[in-house]
Amino acid sequence: MFQSEIEARKDIVRYSHKVQAHGLVAATDGNLSVRLSADRVLITPSSLRKEDMFLEAPIVIDMNGNPVDSDRRPSTEHKVHLEAYRQRGDIRAVIHAHPPRAIAFTIAEAPLDTCVLPEVVVNLGNVPVAPYATPSTEDLPASMRDLIRESDALMLARHGSVTVGSDLSEAFKKLEKLEHTAEILIYARLLGGAKSFPLEELNRLQGLRDFYGVKSKAVACARNPINEKRPGEETADVDIDFLVEEIVKRVKANL
Repeated sequence: MFQSEIEARKDIVRYSHKVQAHGLVAATDGNLSVRLSADRVLITPSSLRKEDMFLEAPIVIDMNGNPVDSDRRPSTEHKVHLEAYRQRGDIRAVIHAHPPRAIAFTIAEAPLDTCVLPEVVVNLGNVPVAPYATPSTEDLPASMRDLIRESDALMLARHGSVTVGSDLSEAFKKLEKLEHTAEILIYARLLGGAKSFPLEELNRLQGLRDFYGVKSKAVACARNPINEKRPGEETADVDIDFLVEEIVKRVKANL
């Protein structure tokens, strides 16, 4: 089932404003799209801040990236969106964002072990990281081609995230959860390292996907002790009171 163009435009405006307001993109970064039909996609234009998105701004393109009835330029990363649609007929919306904490893990080449929170194990699973590829080139969609077949959320190394869904609401929820998990992992690493779930509990949590009606694609979690502190490994000195105060501030700010 495809959305009507007017509803798709409304959603792109709504979620463009959300990704900017949540700090998931900066300046004119990021792009959002909705699949209108088998051969048409509505996508954000190039060089427009997401907070400035308006109803007439998104551009209809064909599956080769050519604008339909427009001489304006679509987002430079339209190739990423089209690759996702080509690989998965069930995808109806794509968000490519630049979540800063999640990207930081890929820059540091630190494992983004999302399988440490029960709701993330159930809904997102293990979030894979595509190898670095130059933005706006054919190398970028190629780098994520195999991963998007198996997962609704992935990272593009040093660049950003790709989340997909049956609509932009679903894609945004996955993006929001991905960045929130990255923030929690940073705090956990400051406190000595994230501790993995036992394999039995991971299997139990993943078995709940049908119970909760989770239909999204997700790479299964496996126990991964790589984030845990190793014997004899030093932990950076942390001002616990300061850290707790910062966490409380962030929680209050989101109430």
